Amino acid sequence: MRQHPAAPWSEVLRGANLPRAAAPSDQVVVLSAHPDDEVLGVGAWLAGRAGHPVRFVVATDGERSHPDSPTLTPDQLRTVRRAELAEALAVLGHERPDVTHLGLRDAALPQDVAPLRDRLTTLLADAALVVAPFEDDGHADHDVVGRVAREVAPAGATLWRYPVWRWTVTTPSAQASWLRGAALLPYDAAAHACKATALRCFRSQLQPLSPHPADAPVVTEALLAHALHAPEVVLT
Repeated sequence: MRQHPAAPWSEVLRGANLPRAAAPSDQVVVLSAHPDDEVLGVGAWLAGRAGHPVRFVVATDGERSHPDSPTLTPDQLRTVRRAELAEALAVLGHERPDVTHLGLRDAALPQDVAPLRDRLTTLLADAALVVAPFEDDGHADHDVVGRVAREVAPAGATLWRYPVWRWTVTTPSAQASWLRGAALLPYDAAAHACKATALRCFRSQLQPLSPHPADAPVVTEALLAHALHAPEVVLT
């Protein structure tokens, strides 16, 4: 994925006259393709939901984040990444989170659409708010989860889609139509500080697993900078 060197969205979003997103108070389901997507995208908002019921559904365990690693096998990464997510959610105030790990194949979700659709149809049946990856995020796994969420979300549910990688591969001048329906999530400095702490829990993605080139961090500097400093935005 080509990385834009600046991705200067933070200031643009702060100055944009975007509407504020309003969340239903019950039956919130947050979807992610990999453990960490939800924290990167809407972690500060999740901190603000502490004490309210939230169901988390994670499609894969992100076990292929380092496919050629000489340090950790995919099975080991699966265990590490589940533990990192639990730690991060606890930091955000969800100490005993309701997390469903679907265990589908990382980097192969386009081939696992049928089981993904079957599971999400059931898990979203009573949702009032579905928070899902943006279906045009630029990462195949994110895109598939986003598309399936749009297909199977209940007719009366509110759907929010959160970009992750899209912020780092487009510039504000190239926003065109993909930001239609954008809305700002509530901003709270303490919640964003909590998000920053939670993101540090994803050590396998932010830090090298070893000096070997195949063990390099997955989360880029631009992606981390956006997650830490930009207002959180969802597409409605």
